[in-house]
Amino acid sequence: MVRIELKNISKSFRRFKALKNISLEIKDKEYFIILGPTGAGKTTLLKIVTGLIKPDSGDIIFNGKKVTDKTSGERNLGFMFENYALFPHMNVVKNISYSGRVHARDSTQTQTLVEQVLMMTLLTGRNDAFPEELSGGMKQRVALCRALLNLEQTKLLILDEPLKALDAGLRMSLRRELLQMAKSKELNLTVIHVTNDEQEAMMVADRIAIMNEGKLIQIGTPHEIYYHPNNLFVANFMSEINYFEGICIKNKEPTWDIHKKSKQGDMFFAQIHEDSVPMPLDLGFEDMYAAFVREDIYHDINHGDEVLLVVRANHFKIRLGDRVKEKKNALLGKIIRRKFMGVFYRFEVLININGKKKIIVVTIPATSEVHNSFVENSEVTIYFPKELGIVFKHPGKEIINEIFKLE
Repeated sequence: MVRIELKNISKSFRRFKALKNISLEIKDKEYFIILGPTGAGKTTLLKIVTGLIKPDSGDIIFNGKKVTDKTSGERNLGFMFENYALFPHMNVVKNISYSGRVHARDSTQTQTLVEQVLMMTLLTGRNDAFPEELSGGMKQRVALCRALLNLEQTKLLILDEPLKALDAGLRMSLRRELLQMAKSKELNLTVIHVTNDEQEAMMVADRIAIMNEGKLIQIGTPHEIYYHPNNLFVANFMSEINYFEGICIKNKEPTWDIHKKSKQGDMFFAQIHEDSVPMPLDLGFEDMYAAFVREDIYHDINHGDEVLLVVRANHFKIRLGDRVKEKKNALLGKIIRRKFMGVFYRFEVLININGKKKIIVVTIPATSEVHNSFVENSEVTIYFPKELGIVFKHPGKEIINEIFKLE
């Protein structure tokens, strides 16, 4: 069993506060992702878990026992360094099997394990190559293999950006392989995996911890993080978003049935109707807008409060022509730019809010109809399901400018 607790972990390097009072728990056999931008403190936190550096304050607990003062070797874990840290004088096989010699593992067992991980990472045939003869992606795979073979007692695997240097196809393949391996009956690993790639996090994580500027911002399942972000930073980090400034108008008579259920009978939407409450919004247009929010958010925002409505680019729908009166939560605009992205098209739609121009990003699946009909300079109506809007109390202009890099 591997259960890890971090209690009030702080760490500074001179005047720079790298970690600020981090507390979290990682469950046994959990694939736990630490996600955040460069400089968020993710690697520093990993090095504290592994024992490579000590925190200024706080405790690290493995299975109910403090290990804060134990060395990295005493914690019995597999750790893949971001910079690989391969032995330059050892070939691929010797680098990978190094831990077997350190732990006096049976040589036959070590050889079998080495062959398995070489096959998994597509390194078969490079057994005798030295690190200087390998590409960056190959070095990364060797480092991953070595970490896998270092799992002796705790079955704890720690990965710092393990797939960063790989090409897109291999990265996708290894994500699946890593998850299957971690969840296999033979290994049943607890994994702590650091990345700044939200797609990678969503694909493999049981839970995700979002970090920024040394702080823990939110912990939750991929579904919770994506659909119920704690703040604008989390919402924006998880995918491309659009935002609208508006006012909560709870005490105003609705101009349309904001409680009406989706015609398509979607079970996901039905659950939202059970768990959430529609909030009417004034965004500066003639008609009212609405978005479903959790009850605690609904009661925390009063009539007349300034709010921010967030809509993910992939949650918008798009139709040709002026169909604003047919649709709810609808906006009229013009396509000023479109880009084919493979499985989807990305549109930039210019709209007008109270005389001010604003660009809205819309992404939809690529089809022949979309390719032929939705061209630049077309007049379009874009709209979003009320079930998929996200509402925050207005965070202030400074926060918005900082997150969206506005002047």
